[in-house]
Amino acid sequence: MIFHLAINDIEPNHWVAWVLEFHGCFSKGKTYDEAVTLVPGIIRNYFQWRRKHEPSFVIPDGSIETEIIEGIRSFEVEDYFVNALFEHDKKLLTESDLTEIRKILSYTRQDLLEVIDSLSEEQINQPIEGEVTGSIAGVIKHIATAEMWYFDRIGLTFIREYRYDTLMDLLQDSRRHTLENIPRLLGDVTVHEKRKELWTARKVMRRTLWHEIAHTWQIERYKEKFSPVRE
Repeated sequence: MIFHLAINDIEPNHWVAWVLEFHGCFSKGKTYDEAVTLVPGIIRNYFQWRRKHEPSFVIPDGSIETEIIEGIRSFEVEDYFVNALFEHDKKLLTESDLTEIRKILSYTRQDLLEVIDSLSEEQINQPIEGEVTGSIAGVIKHIATAEMWYFDRIGLTFIREYRYDTLMDLLQDSRRHTLENIPRLLGDVTVHEKRKELWTARKVMRRTLWHEIAHTWQIERYKEKFSPVRE
């Protein structure tokens, strides 16, 4: 089976190849070639991940082949990297797409909460050298606020109704905002521009899914560093 890829360097030395047939399926690498090379293994892992959360998920038969549909370079505007709007992002989201996206959002959130629950409060707040958000707590906050930010790109701005007492409050309300606004994305092909970057409903969901998955992987890597070494 041939899977189609759209590739973008979302920031320096960080290439992402999105598999267009499946929401939330992507590979990443330090170079274009690395991101492409990793795709077949990523697709196989994605199938197993879907089967884990959804035993009825049907894994396609046959070999995995890939075809690159688009490759777009980012460009910098002041301190901001303008990422790709692929032709695929201009396609309307159908009811079937939104049903699939809701399912995958529930799976990615379950994965995130599982890894958070396995960490102590001390580990969550421990400063991490080189981490731009400072700690795992900072990464969690970034996941929540970025999800709000994505929807703001297409005019669906999050209205803060109260002051958050905990990170979990923020994470939960950010996701509530996402789920409440997903029905508004049905059939919407409007192209919005913010800071010279173009956004559509499909791009917002592509980036939202990618972002939570990628940062859950990041937290898992930090967790491994916290774990004691077994002889």
